[in-house]
Amino acid sequence: MKDKPVKLFGLEFRVTEVEAKELPLYLSAGRTFMKLSGIGVEFLLVRIPADGKTGIVALEKQAALLAEKYGMPAAFGFETISRARRDSLIERNIPFIVDSEQLYLPFLGAALSERFARPKRVNVEKMMPVTQALFLYMLYHCNGKPIMKKDAAEAIGVTRTSLTRASDQLLAMKLITQENRGKESYMILQGSGPELIEKARPFLINPVQKTVTVRNSGEYGKLPLSGESALAKKTMLNEVSVPVRAAWKGDIRSEDLAEVDIRWEPNANAVELQLWKYDPARFMKDGLADPVSLAMSFEGNADERIEGAIEEYMEDYSW
Repeated sequence: MKDKPVKLFGLEFRVTEVEAKELPLYLSAGRTFMKLSGIGVEFLLVRIPADGKTGIVALEKQAALLAEKYGMPAAFGFETISRARRDSLIERNIPFIVDSEQLYLPFLGAALSERFARPKRVNVEKMMPVTQALFLYMLYHCNGKPIMKKDAAEAIGVTRTSLTRASDQLLAMKLITQENRGKESYMILQGSGPELIEKARPFLINPVQKTVTVRNSGEYGKLPLSGESALAKKTMLNEVSVPVRAAWKGDIRSEDLAEVDIRWEPNANAVELQLWKYDPARFMKDGLADPVSLAMSFEGNADERIEGAIEEYMEDYSW
């Protein structure tokens, strides 16, 4: 990584990434190590992940160990901090930097504020649609490699603010870790393939918001097959008489849909249109809905025939 200057107390420091060599997991897991140097001073900055819960006494011991290991003072970087935690760190003379511009570096100076950012409240019961879209993108495209938040936001077509809310959820669900490298923030999935899907399953949502049967048209043929139509392409399940396709609800105007009741028009050229909470086309393969979303679209279905087909569909997918 190239050096990137930052300013502390109005003074410019050069930032260089440092490898966490030969450190036990409790000192290195999920953390980013950087050396800051300038005006004849250099120190180690250890970024603590947002979900890090290391106690004050443990941090005091770790600061001493890291200072000895790297031959320079060690400070910890936090995203937010409470008044009580800040005062405890100062009482034990533990150097720290908070993104809200609270700095306590005994070897250099201190700049403290009485304004404290409130801890983020994150819902960990179920994923938001944007969270599930981010999870699927990382599952299918990242191969376990770190990805920058700004690149992920562009890939799934959301704002950086929405992406941050989604990554906060995945972090709280312990499905990803995050690390900062200079000014960029990276996300890393905690697992891969079927094992990760099983870990995520309690948080996944049914992507289908609404299902309507409409008169078929050429434009619907470009949408990914979903439901039993997708299963029939990969398993022994029989084709259904009315094909099922998935569309993002943001691309469809309800007033433009020509709904049809096949009970009264059994010979009508119809298609069952699932309106999804995120864009299914982003994750389709060979014109079919992705396996995770497809499985969740049948949530609550007790039909053993469907359950068996879903298992076969998932097994056929190359992770």
